[in-house]
Amino acid sequence: MSRWRREASERLPELQRIIASKDVDKPMMLWIDLNIEFERLCEIDPLPIDLLKRIWGYCEWCLAQGTSDIQTAAALAFCEHLIDTPKRTAIFPKIMRRSDFIDLRELLEYHNAPEKVKKALTTAWR
Repeated sequence: MSRWRREASERLPELQRIIASKDVDKPMMLWIDLNIEFERLCEIDPLPIDLLKRIWGYCEWCLAQGTSDIQTAAALAFCEHLIDTPKRTAIFPKIMRRSDFIDLRELLEYHNAPEKVKKALTTAWR
């Protein structure tokens, strides 16, 4: 089993149906599916904060890896979409540090207008 898949399985056992899917053959496909799941989880009331935090933790792990396909997948298929909806933006203070978001600012501005990124930052951490 690949290191990225094993790490996802250990951190996110309740998402095994996604992680172990035969359609998930590369980190990019996993992050595309995790991003979709993250969006769905943001709609649940009450929010599954623990699971959302662990998805973010797995993203941090991926971003810290020396393997570019793992880093690229987390960055492009997940991080660039962090501010796609107001519900996602609203949960940031519950799952990540403000400094984490600031560290992603350049990446976020590649996919989003700088004004949108600034608004997300000021809205989430008032």
